[in-house]
Formats: sequence, structure tokens, C-alpha cells
Amino acid sequence: MLNAGPPPSTLEAWLAANPQAPGLLIATLCVLGLLVALGPRIASWHRGKGRPLLEPLQAEELMLGAGLLVLDLREDPDYRAGHIRGALPVPYRDLATRFQQPDPLAKRALLLVDETDALAHEAYALLAARGFQWMYVLKGGMVAWRRSRRPLVK
Repeated sequence: MLNAGPPPSTLEAWLAANPQAPGLLIATLCVLGLLVALGPRIASWHRGKGRPLLEPLQAEELMLGAGLLVLDLREDPDYRAGHIRGALPVPYRDLATRFQQPDPLAKRALLLVDETDALAHEAYALLAARGFQWMYVLKGGMVAWRRSRRPLVK
């Protein structure tokens, strides 16, 4: 009896016994990659459920009139690196002391903006608890603003 070649390695034997394994591995990696890519958008969607959100283009259209006051909740270096025209820099840590109660004479709605919209949703909850009503969150924050190629001021 002649030996036709070297005996199969354990990996080769395992693959021969489980021919579907490479396809399942590739499918699993694709699903994981999709979750990593969509994770931030899914988190933003989850945070924004039940809250008024504006897409960057919608926000820009409302800012053309005197309809929105943009509150940029990022820290000063991030604000100076590029912000929305007319945005008022109010770092999130200062928000509680600077906005204690709504101004009854205020005629503009607030647009809350941060880098990803996570702090904006926290600020929304804080201000809503203090009686503020006309508020929006920029969906996706400055990341979405830059991605949609809206103008920045430095």
C-alpha cells in the first residue's frame, strides 16, 4: 500500500468535516463590521427618541431667519477649531449656571450642539426639567454638520 501524500493536518481535517465554517466566519465578521460602523448612528437614534431633532440642513434653514439660537456645548478649544456661524459658546459644564430658567420674552428656539449629540441630549433633559420648551438637538452633532459639508466659522 502506497501513501498518496502526507496525512491531513488538523485544520484541513476540521475544514473537511465542517465545510460551512469559512462562510459562517465571513458572515460573522461582516455583521460585526456593520455593527461597529452603525453603532454611533444607532446610539444617536436611541438617545433622540421622543425629542425634536434637526438634521444639519434643517438647522441651517432655520438659522437663516432669527428662529434659532445655537448653543455650542463643546469646550473652548473645540469651539475655536470650528463652529456654526452665530453659535453661542456655552460649555456643558457651565450650562446649569448660565441657563437657570427660561426667559419669558425669548422669541428664539434653542439648538443644542456638541460633537456627537450625546451631551446635547443630556443638556436637553436638564433644560426641559427647568422649564425650557422650544429646544432642538442637532442630530449627529458637529460630526454630522461637517459630514454634510455645512459651513464652519473659525
